[in-house]
Amino acid sequence: MSSLLDEPRDRRRRRTRAAVLDAAAELFSRNGFRATSVDAIAAHADVALTSLYGNFPDGKAEVYAVVACRLAREHAERMRRSVERTGGGAPTARAAFEEYVRFHRDEPLAFRMLGLADVSEVHGDVVDQARSEIGRVLAGVADDVIDAIDSADPAARSSVLLAWAAINGVLALEQRGHIDAATSDSLLGDAVELHVARVAQVCEV
Repeated sequence: MSSLLDEPRDRRRRRTRAAVLDAAAELFSRNGFRATSVDAIAAHADVALTSLYGNFPDGKAEVYAVVACRLAREHAERMRRSVERTGGGAPTARAAFEEYVRFHRDEPLAFRMLGLADVSEVHGDVVDQARSEIGRVLAGVADDVIDAIDSADPAARSSVLLAWAAINGVLALEQRGHIDAATSDSLLGDAVELHVARVAQVCEV
């Protein structure tokens, strides 16, 4: 199955594609999706507009979708590294939950981009494919963490998913302006501790 992250065979096209994605990620993070034009992305990437469309025929929405897929893959890689050699149980849960929070703090746009929020009204093959690819990657992240915790108790899985839901809920509240960053940090810390304790309890049974 082809992926939106598949690289062109031609070296020049690969360089152009990478330059466009890097430029777009920076501009989306700095200015937001709506305030970033295709012309601005091409200029920032130092590529011709025709070259941008040659790599991304659907324009800005396609660039956004591919940047989001790339971000999902980076997220998955960071999560996998975070649980390596942690020994299972509560230490693994803590490493995973803290990395989940750290990733979103390092990438403030990630929560919005992984949900494809800015292109949610775009109905096209590229956005639909991105939604499917990101969904598979994020489901794989959860499965990797659950496997690393190494508990046969089904409650371990529910504890991980509840932790994800709690962290995402806090991030959503902050993003919508309902809470400030300090309150968000406090709540995120509480969520991590609560769900690490849940995993510890499950693994002790």
